[in-house]
Amino acid sequence: MCIYNDCKIVINLNSLVKARPCGIDLADEHVDNIANDLRKRMTFDSLFGQVDTAIWEYAEECNIDLSDSEECQSFGFQIPAYGDTQPKPGREAELAQREKEQKAREKYVKENLPQVTLYKPQNQKECDKVIELILEKRKSK
Repeated sequence: MCIYNDCKIVINLNSLVKARPCGIDLADEHVDNIANDLRKRMTFDSLFGQVDTAIWEYAEECNIDLSDSEECQSFGFQIPAYGDTQPKPGREAELAQREKEQKAREKYVKENLPQVTLYKPQNQKECDKVIELILEKRKSK
């Protein structure tokens, strides 16, 4: 006989997705797909934030409009605005300089290195697409 001193946390991801305010109105098939995706990529940093983001991303990919959901509005959800930066006071000049330098680098590459393609994925879906594009380019060479 073995005695274990382990603590276990069991999370039913389907129930968790369905229990979130914006997951309430999703069909079971959609809940299953989101939960399966979470099973593969979820860490436990801000559990609810990850679930909420996964719901929004999935809804966006499937053209499900959650912006009119009463549950979302009453809970105070806002659609994540990826790429938006809210600079802290005093950082506007630094961010403007970084953006200017980035544009200069892009211009230089475009003018002097026409054989180079720059990619700038903003999320996992875009990263996957960039990988596909790179692999296609390799095959065509």
